[in-house]
Amino acid sequence: MLFAMGAVVLAWGLIGLDLWIASRHADAGIALLPGLPNPQGLPTWTLLLLVLGVFLTFLVAQAYRQLLSAKRQTEAKLALQCLIVDHVSEAMIVTDSAQRILSVNAAFEQITGYAGNDVLGKTPTMLSAGHHGLGSHRNIWDFVAENGYWEGELWDRRKDGAIYPKQMRITAICEDGVHVSHFVSVFTDTSENKAQAERLEFLARHDPLTNLPNRLALDAHLDAILDGAVPGINRMALLIIDLDNFKTINDSLGHHAGDRLLSELARRLGGQMDKTKRLFRLGGDEFVVVIDRLFSEETVIELVNRLVGVIGESCNIDGHVLHSTPSIGISLYPEDGRDAQALIRNADTAMYYAKANGRNNYKFFTEPMNAAANKRLHLESELWSALAENQLILHYQPQIDLLSGKIVGVEALVRWRHPQRGLIPPVEFIPVAEECGLILPLGHWVLLTACRQVKSWLDAGIDMGEMAVNISAHQFRQPEFIASVQAILAETGLPAGRLELEITESTIMHGVDEAIQTFAQLKAMGVKLAIDDFGTGYSSLAYLRRFPLDRLKIDRSFLADVETDPDAASLVTSIVLLGRSLGLQLVAEGVENFAQAEFLRTLECERVQGFHFYQPVCAEEVVGVGRFQEFAALQA
Repeated sequence: MLFAMGAVVLAWGLIGLDLWIASRHADAGIALLPGLPNPQGLPTWTLLLLVLGVFLTFLVAQAYRQLLSAKRQTEAKLALQCLIVDHVSEAMIVTDSAQRILSVNAAFEQITGYAGNDVLGKTPTMLSAGHHGLGSHRNIWDFVAENGYWEGELWDRRKDGAIYPKQMRITAICEDGVHVSHFVSVFTDTSENKAQAERLEFLARHDPLTNLPNRLALDAHLDAILDGAVPGINRMALLIIDLDNFKTINDSLGHHAGDRLLSELARRLGGQMDKTKRLFRLGGDEFVVVIDRLFSEETVIELVNRLVGVIGESCNIDGHVLHSTPSIGISLYPEDGRDAQALIRNADTAMYYAKANGRNNYKFFTEPMNAAANKRLHLESELWSALAENQLILHYQPQIDLLSGKIVGVEALVRWRHPQRGLIPPVEFIPVAEECGLILPLGHWVLLTACRQVKSWLDAGIDMGEMAVNISAHQFRQPEFIASVQAILAETGLPAGRLELEITESTIMHGVDEAIQTFAQLKAMGVKLAIDDFGTGYSSLAYLRRFPLDRLKIDRSFLADVETDPDAASLVTSIVLLGRSLGLQLVAEGVENFAQAEFLRTLECERVQGFHFYQPVCAEEVVGVGRFQEFAALQA
């Protein structure tokens, strides 16, 4: 309107100008403005109209420029919004109030495979996978009509027919604040998220090495089948399979070889499963088999025999032919437990008994096993307290030189001074210490205490010879074992030559090369080395010659019948001659009587120890007591 008014005013001014030019003789006008002359005589109203027209035209031009600028900004904003919508990862659909599709963005085309022209004017139901049915769609739109929005998960179908899940939100748009004019639907493809969740769920419930279900899956499976089980009607069995001496493979060949063996055994065990049997891996070298429907114990025994057979087949790992044997414990539902924890606990107890009874066999759970297991658990708990409360003590048994009759060494033997039960021998608690992990701190305490004792004797002018200390297999194989021996010698100030470490024959034969290296480092320190229980570990003479040894210790079992059994006497004689041929000294333990001592004297066995001479006693008693007068009389 402003533009029209300016045009009219400007037109009238121009008409007035034309009339003035035509008249040429008009009277002179007054000044346009005070102080402004009008020499040409132009009519004032004409001039005013011209000025006003120009001014209004200027204003109109300015307004027009602003209008164009606002329009360009609006168009740019709309273009930016469209660009943003086309670049967001969420798909968008805009429909009218009748749910006809008006527009979609690029993400919609990418996710669904449909171009915009394929869907314009159609309803979103064309995308439906048919999973939810028409009733479900009506419920969704009823919810939108009532609440103005809906959010949830749907399954749709892509253009290529593939079905996929999506997370969707539908929002109603009211332009006048009352009536719905449009609907905006925003959704994302959640198929990758679901696949990732399924992968995480699989990893959470499966062992990554063997892909077998793990302990979490076992618990869930047992809970599921036990929930519906009726005692007296339904029966099931649970087998725990533990590989014998598997740690030896890891220690000697490395964990890579152990992992390959476990994978192969898992494959073999899995081949024995059917619809009523499931295989799990608990971890380490333990597997579990659950028989969901059991008809008789014979079924279990048949399966166990097959499992033992496939486990026992040779396995070639990195050029090494390995043979494995299992110890298997079995519990039955409902006899041995009516919940998952009881069945697993009792099968584990039975497996422990199978291992304790020679390995490579199986045991069904019995109630006396439970009592024994509880006793062992209590003993384990007390043993931890014993170490913390200084209940452990050392006794010392002298070693005698048969030629001179003098004490030339002592062996440190740990005892447990129980506050209620009195002295407990090591045979009762050392196996428990080895299984519960206490053997390392216990072994360190024994070695440190023994070194302190022999150093105190030396400082007091008492020469008891070398201090012999037994080293457990677990302790010997620790990477820091050499450093711990060095630290103890440095702390106590004991000369290394006064310490003799006894390692069992079976220990050094598992991981021979590593054992030889450890022996060489100990020998370089000046420590003396002895093979304990020689003759029980079936060591190879070729290997034995490579060890930098000082002594062989003849196991007490070989001496028991030397005075009555020619074969036993012959065996001891052979061991003495073997040691002498290798340049090693001999120590015979377990000498119980005069006849045994005399037999060893005739063989010129250098050292002996046993009850015939000394019983293990405390440090104070061992210094002043001697019971080898009977032997000394032989020298006269």
